[in-house]
Amino acid sequence: MCPPPIIKYVTPFGTGNHSGSGWTNAYSFNDMKGKLVSNTSYYLVDSTFLVDSLVITNLHHISFIGKGKDKTNLEGVDVSQADQVIYWSLKCFDLVNADNLVIKDLQIRRFRRFGLKAGSTSSNFLGHNLYIDSCGWTAEIGEVLLFPSAVKLFGDNGHLGQTQIMESGWDGMQIAGYNVLFDSSTIYWTGKDIPAADHQGDGIQVFKNPDISYTVNNVRIWKSGRLIVKNCNINTVEPKKSGIEAGYIAPNVDKPLVQAYDSYIAGGKGIGITQSNDLISGEFYTDIQRCTIVNLVFDRWPLRIENWDAGTPGKIDNNMFLCPYNYPTGRWPVYECSTEEDAVTYGSNRWKIGNDLQNDFGYDFVLICPDQE
Repeated sequence: MCPPPIIKYVTPFGTGNHSGSGWTNAYSFNDMKGKLVSNTSYYLVDSTFLVDSLVITNLHHISFIGKGKDKTNLEGVDVSQADQVIYWSLKCFDLVNADNLVIKDLQIRRFRRFGLKAGSTSSNFLGHNLYIDSCGWTAEIGEVLLFPSAVKLFGDNGHLGQTQIMESGWDGMQIAGYNVLFDSSTIYWTGKDIPAADHQGDGIQVFKNPDISYTVNNVRIWKSGRLIVKNCNINTVEPKKSGIEAGYIAPNVDKPLVQAYDSYIAGGKGIGITQSNDLISGEFYTDIQRCTIVNLVFDRWPLRIENWDAGTPGKIDNNMFLCPYNYPTGRWPVYECSTEEDAVTYGSNRWKIGNDLQNDFGYDFVLICPDQE
């Protein structure tokens, strides 16, 4: 996406006549918030901006461009209060019914609800060269937020690239839109908000869209996310949840689907896949190839698959599964349940227990999935 043609310049408190026409006559951050318009690029100086929130509503073709993720910082609290979560701002970028937006070359840190959200009706978003740190936390006291996340991409055609999502309180990223790409990026340490996030903290969660549904044969069906991960490093560190979890077991919900290629993915279980309904539309399918997949909890599987459809072109191929040295004897690195036997296509995969490469590869199969947390 090319930057829009109109340019405005922004410093924390503004300069000169505050017209935004140049660095010597720059908008303040509050000036910018009050004068957001379509077809405009906003260039932010190399400084720290204290942000309560930045809501972009009913606008299109806007760019927010910093001087670099180590130079332009958007913070939800003064650094002197950094450890007091209750004082953090709730959110930074919030895109509402907006399209064709670019956010690049800056740092976002210490926001409780999220650092960045592209809402369900916001499409064609590009985030590039971002550092998103310590976002997606609830409060130590007072209000408890439901399911915060560092990044929420609920709209279609989102692309987050060359970005680091670091030390999020709950999930690193939540996906509920179609055609979302996460590439050449890192997610490190999720679920840090203890004890509030005792059962939360996926690296990436692909799930039911909270806002969009369709009527198919007089039945209401909820939309779910579809994600492609390429050349990424995902490590939850906290062993609570999955590196990637693409699953939602409920009636009348579209499949949440994930494709992962050439990536390192580690979590309590590395990847969880649940596909319990037919597609509403399109030909997207789950596919896992050329990845290293790691379980951080010794008695979980690196890859768990539920309800995989017979006949899908997706496959599990050319992956390396890494299991701890004390992995249960006699267990394979993949667990299938509630699938048709032989429905999943496996190519040439390898696995290790500790440092020991195993001689063969297989999967454990159960006809009906047992209940799990």
